[in-house]
Amino acid sequence: MGKKDYSHIQNFVFVCTGSDCKSDSKSLQKSFKEALDKNKLKKVSKVIKTKCTGRCKEAPVAIVGNEWMGHVRPSDADGLVKKHFLEKE
Repeated sequence: MGKKDYSHIQNFVFVCTGSDCKSDSKSLQKSFKEALDKNKLKKVSKVIKTKCTGRCKEAPVAIVGNEWMGHVRPSDADGLVKKHFLEKE
């Protein structure tokens, strides 16, 4: 199995798929992908599923850019994409 080339990726979103996050993880992944596409960031961004991140009390958990977030809802995705990837200093 070859390595994936992410050298062109500028923005990463990690979505936990551990047991406490699992029920919301698919809808979160979809919402982040839609938000990245809507904001014309799809080609330079990647949503990645992770195993348990150990923050189960904060489920569902995502890492957007370099910030951990708990209790993330699908409706949060667009605002988080704008905040972390479009409003960079």
